[in-house]
Amino acid sequence: MDCHSPRLDLSSALRLAALVAPLGLLAACGDDAALDGNDGQDEQDEQDTQATSEGDEAGASNGESGSAEGGEDVGEDVGESAETGSETGEPACDPLAPEALEREFLVRGSSREGVQLSACDYHVWWISAAADVETTLTLDAGVEQGVELAISYPDTLAFTNPIASATLYGPGALSFDAPRSGEFAVLVRAQNPGADPDLSLSYDLSVTCTNQCQLETTRFPITLVHGWTGFENIGPLDYFYGVRADLEALGYPVAVPVLDPYNAVEIRGEQLADFVELTLGAQRARKLNLFGHSQGGIDSRYVAADAGGGLGDHIGAVITLGTPHQGTPFTDIALGLIPGPAETVLVWLLNFLGAAQSQQSDVEASLYTLSETFMQGEFNATYLDHPQVQYWSWTGETCVAGIGCQDAVDPLLLFSYELIQPIAGANDGLVPESSAVWGDYLGLVPADHIDEIGQIGGLTSLSYDHIEFFRDNARMLADNEF
Repeated sequence: MDCHSPRLDLSSALRLAALVAPLGLLAACGDDAALDGNDGQDEQDEQDTQATSEGDEAGASNGESGSAEGGEDVGEDVGESAETGSETGEPACDPLAPEALEREFLVRGSSREGVQLSACDYHVWWISAAADVETTLTLDAGVEQGVELAISYPDTLAFTNPIASATLYGPGALSFDAPRSGEFAVLVRAQNPGADPDLSLSYDLSVTCTNQCQLETTRFPITLVHGWTGFENIGPLDYFYGVRADLEALGYPVAVPVLDPYNAVEIRGEQLADFVELTLGAQRARKLNLFGHSQGGIDSRYVAADAGGGLGDHIGAVITLGTPHQGTPFTDIALGLIPGPAETVLVWLLNFLGAAQSQQSDVEASLYTLSETFMQGEFNATYLDHPQVQYWSWTGETCVAGIGCQDAVDPLLLFSYELIQPIAGANDGLVPESSAVWGDYLGLVPADHIDEIGQIGGLTSLSYDHIEFFRDNARMLADNEF
């Protein structure tokens, strides 16, 4: 998308790290003259400073073996003379292209033993922590060779200006207080790789929570994507009623975009894509998770699709609730695409949404987005799921009050519920159950379309606690390393 600003993804972050790493390695692997003759070094230093200056400061406390605090270049004291290979006389490593090896995500309380590290490699591990949680990393290389350990934001995988850092000789530890909730990178490298071209050591690494451990988080911020807003009977404020405040109190990073109240997916989807890009930069994150209700689920799929927002590489998971992935016949009727009381349905929808006469064209564009005609005939064939994104879905179900009915349909939705029922079967008052299934199906919630998000004003049936529902989904994301 031409309108989107470029961002640092993992591959470009690694390239940046490759450019920054020489600041710590040139003294050991290069020629002192190279430092004197590098006309562009001042410009590179300025760029490196700009690349990391936006990060929040974090309190860091080092174990007794740690020698550097957060904010320092952990590679600046690596030696003063150039080291060369024992046989060829060439530098033992290329300081312009250190090889970054991406390792796995470490949940707190986990450890890895016997990890092999060679002279010119450095390792990138991933961890997560809620804001203000103290996390302690313990590393033991089993030798006197110094090992550098650093914590950085995911968008700047470099030993320069880390959140926290230490040079460890033998067993040691590094602790830091997370400056925001979410994912962090753990970087490990030998202190002076040029000193021994044949260096190969192994280390043990563990991660533990050491303070404020009751707080929870996901790796990637949770973005709550609204459907229709401006409801005459609901209002535009706090669409997911009380959800953001509750999740943030638990420690989760949450973002909430404001899209057009009703419009075509191509319009709302681009607005959401812009929001995703801005949030990635503001949170210094690699990815976001999208949780979409109703049309918000369609917009979320658009953002992740290559043919749409093209941001699939920056989306961890998409969860949808009450989203008409196959459309809803109710909007087809309103637009006269299938037989039915078109005028009556359209007037009902305009009143339900509280739309002014001047907004009717936007409403009709939104209705077409949610129609079976568009979803089955155009959208699903064009905006394909991204292979690296996890897709989950929930459906809602309501019913007319009676024996066995867990959630009696809200009177606001009785007209639409009864119109959809004989055409498409069980539904939540606007979306058929069969249409709301996409990706890995998680199940049914006993709630109509507005109860699903805690409306109106947090009043739902006794069978459905929307706050607990969203907590469970946040924990599911965390458990699945999203």
